[in-house]
Amino acid sequence: MVRYLSVLLILGFALANAQGAEDEFVILTIDGNLIGPIEPIGDRIDNAQEATQLISAYHQLLNTAVQIEVASLHEQILEFIPGFEVAYTAADSAEFSHLMSEIDLRLAAIQDVHAQQYTREVIGLLTEAYQMILPTFGDEHPLER
Repeated sequence: MVRYLSVLLILGFALANAQGAEDEFVILTIDGNLIGPIEPIGDRIDNAQEATQLISAYHQLLNTAVQIEVASLHEQILEFIPGFEVAYTAADSAEFSHLMSEIDLRLAAIQDVHAQQYTREVIGLLTEAYQMILPTFGDEHPLER
């Protein structure tokens, strides 16, 4: 009876911890064959120019087909930037929402490539870099070429 009660308590405690920390529970993480940090670039991004250089450096490490895919998505985002800025300035909420959705779709595709190709540390750097150069509400430094 004591043994049965102990097993139930341990199981109950384990389930409670798993449910309480659901976002932190990792079963298996494999980082083999993923691209890790580039030492000379560093891990700090201070401005949009550095962010653009970091993104470019990491994207150049991808195989040619993936480089082309990411470059195409990146260029498509660039094409939406002027319209985004005009819609934001003109307070055209319908156009603004449409352009933001188009940018978000392409950024999500780029982030999917990042998730498949880079370690978590590099994904964090690239996410920070894109946040620095993508237009946001009132942002003065849109995505640069």
